[in-house]
Amino acid sequence: MEIQELKQRIKNNNIPNFLIFSGEEWTVKKIYIKQIAKVKKLGIKYIDTISDASNQIIGKSLFNENYLYVCINDKEFMTEEKLQQQIINNLSKNMLILQLTSVDKRLKFTKTYKDSIVEFNTLNEAVLKLYIQKEIALSDKYCAILMDICDYNYGHCLLEIDKIKRFDSSLVSTTAINIYDAVFVKLLSDGTIYVPPKEALWDFIKAVLQNKPRLAFDLLSDLKAIETPVLSVLSNLYTNTKQLLQVQTCTSNDIAKTTGLTAWQIKNAKECINKWTTEDLVILMRLIQRTESNIKSGNIDVDIAIEYILTQMW
Repeated sequence: MEIQELKQRIKNNNIPNFLIFSGEEWTVKKIYIKQIAKVKKLGIKYIDTISDASNQIIGKSLFNENYLYVCINDKEFMTEEKLQQQIINNLSKNMLILQLTSVDKRLKFTKTYKDSIVEFNTLNEAVLKLYIQKEIALSDKYCAILMDICDYNYGHCLLEIDKIKRFDSSLVSTTAINIYDAVFVKLLSDGTIYVPPKEALWDFIKAVLQNKPRLAFDLLSDLKAIETPVLSVLSNLYTNTKQLLQVQTCTSNDIAKTTGLTAWQIKNAKECINKWTTEDLVILMRLIQRTESNIKSGNIDVDIAIEYILTQMW
């Protein structure tokens, strides 16, 4: 389902009670989730796994309340056909949205529910510019700079916009007509709005995927020195590991068509192919997922999370 179709369905209050939101634009997903809940007059409940919450989803509430349930990256649900049928066929007045970072088009689950998938890919420059300038009156010039800094991610842009809005503009001495431009330049120059060295993160990920422990630990020190967010490192490492696994196990001559990956993603993966076994790549992905979960639950210190993963692999 295209986003435009989903928009029309929301407008007409004709929304399927089961949807799959795919893609990395998490902020836009949240906007649509809130809009759907508003139209359907449902509260929003985030759940860890669909199986654990199955009784809530298909059972009758004591107070006869219904909810829009949201679950993120539930891989188990995607393999349990009986559970899928049990939940999806018995939602009644409840709704369920499964959020995924990406979808594997080879899976039976994906093929079965292809009409329920809505892809939220990175917004193109023109659309993102409209979104930003609705939030803040940045000029075209500085809007373009902000988008580039944030890798055209709307959620990241909103975080930086919030910094601009909260800054006391009286502290900026300027003759510029647009005070937001002046504040943006000020925050950019003093490092409050951080410009990440994009090469550093990829160099680290490449070292891990090429099975180079000494280099990986050295580059991890660089990432820590520039205060790269740990969850961002883990998210990127997981995504690139998955893409490498897809390329390494693909037997088709047309890798792009089979995997759904772009030429650039395939090129990056091929630089690291066969440095780890397929089994090791699966282990690494599961280890990253468990570590992310343990960080969020407080069972592992975020400061040692990446080192923990690397020492488990080497």
